[in-house]
Amino acid sequence: MKGSWQLDLTSFNRLLQELSPDRERAAAEYERLRFRITKFFQWRGCLEPEVFADRTLDRLARRLEAGVHIGPVYPYCCGIARMLLLESQRDRDRHSEIVNHLGKLQTTTPRAEAVPLDALLKCLERLPERSRRLVLDYYQGEKQATIDRRKALADALRIPINALRLRVNRIRMQLQNCVKKAYEDG
Repeated sequence: MKGSWQLDLTSFNRLLQELSPDRERAAAEYERLRFRITKFFQWRGCLEPEVFADRTLDRLARRLEAGVHIGPVYPYCCGIARMLLLESQRDRDRHSEIVNHLGKLQTTTPRAEAVPLDALLKCLERLPERSRRLVLDYYQGEKQATIDRRKALADALRIPINALRLRVNRIRMQLQNCVKKAYEDG
């Protein structure tokens, strides 16, 4: 899984060694590389260029730890950065699709009008990360892909599919209550 690897001291030292055998020069090269990658993301309109630069360097360290020969460091980092941008765009698209789907499910508001998307987004942000990820993953896809995805989610959580439905329903009820409150307050 992409998110499960964590940068540790050994991996970081391996990255520094790749940049230069001299520790002080390696530190300077690291800062220079991070600055350049941050600029790469800024030029492409990324909202969190520093975060993405750190993710790029983490992935570089992971590949070095795995024994991958990378060649010139900056061009290799640019390749990783481009992949991160593509993944980010795909995740944003998926997130928008799911939020729109959840918005359609919300039909119990006081005036039976469409739920304001900003209220739903705020309520999603208030959820714990695990709950937010679960509900977004649960509503991903269409038809058979949705069914397969839900089975995979249940397997990953090591729970029956009905328990998954109940868990997601509880989260959805939290969202409904939050949106209803926001709608009434607004």
